[in-house]
Amino acid sequence: MQQLTRRSLLGSALAGGALGGAGAQAQQKTKLSVVWVGWTEPEVKPLMDAYSAAHPDVDLAYERIPFAEMMQTLEVRLNARTPLPDVFCTDGPLTGSYAVRGHLLDLTPVFGPEKARFTPAAWNQGMFRDKLYSAPFQSSSALLYANRKLLAAAGIEPPVADVNRRWTWEQVADAAAKMTDKSKGIWGFVFEQTDRPYQLLPLPQSKGAKVISDDGLSVGDLFAKPEFLAAIQYYADLFNKRGVSPQGVFDFSLAREMFATGRAALFVGGTWCVDQFRQSKDLDFAVAPFPFFAGGTPVTQTGSWHLGINPRGKNIEKSTEFVRFMLSDPTQETWFKLRPAPPILNAV
Repeated sequence: MQQLTRRSLLGSALAGGALGGAGAQAQQKTKLSVVWVGWTEPEVKPLMDAYSAAHPDVDLAYERIPFAEMMQTLEVRLNARTPLPDVFCTDGPLTGSYAVRGHLLDLTPVFGPEKARFTPAAWNQGMFRDKLYSAPFQSSSALLYANRKLLAAAGIEPPVADVNRRWTWEQVADAAAKMTDKSKGIWGFVFEQTDRPYQLLPLPQSKGAKVISDDGLSVGDLFAKPEFLAAIQYYADLFNKRGVSPQGVFDFSLAREMFATGRAALFVGGTWCVDQFRQSKDLDFAVAPFPFFAGGTPVTQTGSWHLGINPRGKNIEKSTEFVRFMLSDPTQETWFKLRPAPPILNAV
């Protein structure tokens, strides 16, 4: 049996102390909890890996929540008023809702001096009562997509990618009527988001309608104004009186599939549709600016996902570093290549 001398015992103690010190150092990593939108792992993981490599002192835990579950998930977690998550993706238009309930940290001291880096629309969407509560991460817009083959068969020149020559909604309705063939299952026009304010509110806004109060908290009788009702009547007529749009298509993926497979001649959808439609082998399509009403004002959707920090979090400094990393020029350039969307930084 091996005898333990004082020297070997001391050596063992020192070795044990060194191992214990290493363990203590490993435990000193800051744990950061992030709730992210459910974009694909190949799109998200490179960003998270780059952050982790640049911040070895942080133990990053992120989860991707599907878009359809994101709002409900955040409502449950934030209303619990716990320190988690530290950082979360917030849909830009919900900034005011989260801020007024105390779910967002004021980011003005952090990013206020950098305002010039951001596009005005993206910056403004993160503002609530003159303070920046959510930092823009990406933006978006909606476009008019046109099936060249169906337009040619109807003798219609396709719309062009020129904001000064955008189609009117009256042109859309007339062209859709010429291309609708219900016997073949072909519809003249389809909205990607038939029931979402994102794609629909620009219609009454194009007619000059006001769609929310100045304080951003109510609509009052704004929806009863003549200009608002006129736009919504046009919308209703597409499905009923004119019969050029299918009723009951509320599934975004189904709407996109209809255009991708040649069952919709004209289609209004987000910028994210471009890559999907490019993959459709038999689809020859044109892309044009979002329509407006004749005599009205062109109004185009914008805005998308922002980043917010939980003011109850215990890692505010690390959370701020995380958001700053995600909004750096190199990270935003990487993100644009991974998932092309209208960028929020002028440099990109």
